[in-house]
Amino acid sequence: MTILVADVGGTNTRLALVDGAGTVGETIRFLNADFATFPALLAAYAARCAPPGLSGFCIAVAGPVTAQSARLTNRDWHFDRSDIAAVLPGLVPGSVRLINDLAALGYALPALTSAQLLDMGQKPAATPGNGQAVVMGLGTGVNICLAKTTAFGNVVIEAELGHASLPQSVSDTLTAAIGVRVAAFPTVEELFAGRGLSRLYEILSGEPKKAGQAILAEYDRGACGHTAETVDLIAGLLGHMARELVYMYQPFGGIHFAGGVARGILGSAAQARFLACFEAPGRFDDHIARVPVRLIVDDAAALIGAARAFVAE
Repeated sequence: MTILVADVGGTNTRLALVDGAGTVGETIRFLNADFATFPALLAAYAARCAPPGLSGFCIAVAGPVTAQSARLTNRDWHFDRSDIAAVLPGLVPGSVRLINDLAALGYALPALTSAQLLDMGQKPAATPGNGQAVVMGLGTGVNICLAKTTAFGNVVIEAELGHASLPQSVSDTLTAAIGVRVAAFPTVEELFAGRGLSRLYEILSGEPKKAGQAILAEYDRGACGHTAETVDLIAGLLGHMARELVYMYQPFGGIHFAGGVARGILGSAAQARFLACFEAPGRFDDHIARVPVRLIVDDAAALIGAARAFVAE
């Protein structure tokens, strides 16, 4: 059995073949801006890679998903199982599965190794857990999912938290820093996605916007001034956001961050600011202390999860 898996983000799409043993092969990456539709991208992949007869196709989409269709939140792409199956010889609509990209990461969690995860802060002492974990993705968009390990297997619950309003602790901290300009960040995604980092830099510096990844790259090279101010502030806000996730979901199996923006912030010196705010004295300190915080450093993790989700269907 060979299946195809895809991770479709707001900026890039990654595809890979998975063999009968569940091994994910070479990842092929495409820039979404080069294609008008996902079927057009898929046709380019088929022409380049000539995939063998496929038993199925699981697509992780950064946007809302139903059993039959999906929509990419930050690009005008729509996904229909019949249209997708028509591009690849041998596929039928029933062998195409659509899932949310954060749900794919939820399915991946039990399979990730220590080499694919970066533990942040002091690991909590071994205490009885509840099998619950949260994944939060920060990239072109923002979302979370809740995963729970049960006696019946791994259960993954989808969400669209990126479109929710900012928690008060995050909003109050941001207001203290930028005043009424907090209105530029009405939702979780508008603050923590790459465009939020760009907008925050513009407000703090009074200079033209820079791309979020450019800001993070400058910070990683030791830049000071408004670049450091921006990244340190967003890292602290993310620490407050992580505390709110503990109150919401009791994820004693860990909070896991993923995506290019998350890696840029938490894989840098700004991690210390994040931890200082996450671990600061406050409500339910005993609960906060029990929650491991990890960064998913493997860019192919969603492909692993898509493969596991297809088998679990």
